[in-house]
Amino acid sequence: MHRKLKLTLLAAALVVGLGLAWDVSCQPQNQLTARAYVGCVHAYQVVGRPLLKGRVACRYRPTCSDYSIQAVQRYGTLRGLAMTYKRIRSCTNDVPMGTIDNVPAG
Repeated sequence: MHRKLKLTLLAAALVVGLGLAWDVSCQPQNQLTARAYVGCVHAYQVVGRPLLKGRVACRYRPTCSDYSIQAVQRYGTLRGLAMTYKRIRSCTNDVPMGTIDNVPAG
């Protein structure tokens, strides 16, 4: 790779990184990353859920995707995704079907 291309890619990565850092420091309702993430989850709900029907059963209520949307909208991208990760990691066969686990009020 040429030196000029490397520097251009490095500069672009720096700009993107600074933009993401700025975005996640904004209020959750103003984060572009949060809006983009919620849009992706909605797309999964429309396309992915029907494909998984009968193969995957949600143990929690609300479902993890609904929980994730609520967490990201309430707390922002970083904290919301951390909460989502924790929720998904806690989903084991030990959790009874239909267990209520709402996003904590903030």
